Amino acid sequence: MVGKRNIRRTFAAVLFPSIIALACLSAWKSPSALAQDLTSRKSECSNVENPPVLKEIKMISGTYSADAIQKKIEGLVVVCITVDAHGKVTKASAISGPPELLQSSIDAAKQWEFEPPAKPPVNTKMEMRYNMTGVCPDGGSDAGEITADIRPDLQGGRADALKILGSDFRPLPDYPERARSQRRRGQLYLSLVVNPDGTVTDVAVVKSLDELLDRLALEKVRTWKFNVSPGGKATRFFLTLSYRIPCFDRQ
Repeated sequence: MVGKRNIRRTFAAVLFPSIIALACLSAWKSPSALAQDLTSRKSECSNVENPPVLKEIKMISGTYSADAIQKKIEGLVVVCITVDAHGKVTKASAISGPPELLQSSIDAAKQWEFEPPAKPPVNTKMEMRYNMTGVCPDGGSDAGEITADIRPDLQGGRADALKILGSDFRPLPDYPERARSQRRRGQLYLSLVVNPDGTVTDVAVVKSLDELLDRLALEKVRTWKFNVSPGGKATRFFLTLSYRIPCFDRQ
C-alpha cells in the first residue's frame, strides 16, 4: 500500500509541472512564430505593389496613448486594411511602426470609410504619421486656429444683392489632428451663394489648400445660415479660411 502511494505521488509530481510547462509553451510565441504572424498580415495586402485608388469619405487619426506621450514617440505606422463593397473597413492590422502606436492606429483605421471600390473586397495598405504636439520654439502650445473672412461679389454693381447683417449659425470647420500635426496650413478660398432665407448653397473650392481640409470646409460651410437684408436676390460671396499655427505663422 505504501509503495503504491509513493508511486502516485511521484507520478503527480512529474505530471503537474509538465501540464504547466505545456500551457506556458502554448501561450508563448517564439520569435519565428511572431515573424510568421507578421508575414501573414503582410500577405493580406497582396496588391500593395499596385494599390487601388480609394477615395476617402471619413478618415480618423490615431490618438497618442499615455505611454506614447511619456516616451515622446513619433514615427510612421503602416496598416493593412480590407475594404468591402460598401466602402467600410472590415479588417485592419498593423504591418510596421512603433509598438506604442500600433493599437491606436488599428482602432482608427477600423472607422475609416471610402467610396465603394470597383472590385471589392480590396486589400491595401495605408500610412499614418505621428508627430508630437506642443513643440513650439518658444515652448508654448502649437494648437491651430482657423479664421474666416467673407466678402460679396460686387462685380457689375448689383443693386439687388443681399447684404449679410449677421451670422445666425456659422461654425468653423474642424482642424483635425492629422492635418495640424503635419503642419498643413495656409489659406483656402471658397465661393458660396447666400439665399434670401439666409441659407447657403452652391459652395465650391476656388483655390484648394488640402484634400482633407477642403472636404471638411465644404461640409461645414454648407450648414451655415445668415441674417440678411430683406428684398435682395441670392448673391454669391467669396470666403477665405485661414489655417494657422500661431507659433509657426507669426504675422
